[in-house]
Amino acid sequence: MKNKIFCFTTQDLVLIALMAAFGLAVKPLVKTLTHLVSSAWGVPGGTLGGGLYMMWLALALALTRRPGSAALVGLIQSLAALMLGIGGHGALSLVTYTLPGVMIDLVSLFYKRYTKLDGQIIYCLLANLTGTWAVGLIIMKLPKAPLLIALSLSIVSGVIGGILAWAVYSQLHNYKLA
Repeated sequence: MKNKIFCFTTQDLVLIALMAAFGLAVKPLVKTLTHLVSSAWGVPGGTLGGGLYMMWLALALALTRRPGSAALVGLIQSLAALMLGIGGHGALSLVTYTLPGVMIDLVSLFYKRYTKLDGQIIYCLLANLTGTWAVGLIIMKLPKAPLLIALSLSIVSGVIGGILAWAVYSQLHNYKLA
């Protein structure tokens, strides 16, 4: 039997590219708004805004229903960020953008609730935790207490991102676009 995990149709690839583009497009706006709050607390800005970044990765999985979609969105975003000189993480963007998508895809292999509210919440929550952990430890080298605060805040943001991803998917589905 042929392995179907990484077999993408042209439509899947277009959706993945669109999710990557949407994620990069909203990032500057979300980053500006969340840094107003997060910088006062000394935690990574992505902690609060991360749920809105990660929703695009989880939404790609919902739209394609193919594990590998979220990691591919993250990889495309990381390559675009490197080429455009955005993000501020340099080559580490390959890790900080891609690792959350890998987490979504790994979890989705066991928890196949791609289009359900609980699935989208779990995927976004775990992706945001992964991204916050990676940035907090690798880039910011946060001490234990601020890292725990950042991880706690990323749970809330991940839940919000999951709810938003599910709401977008639901609307697309209602209009027979997904």
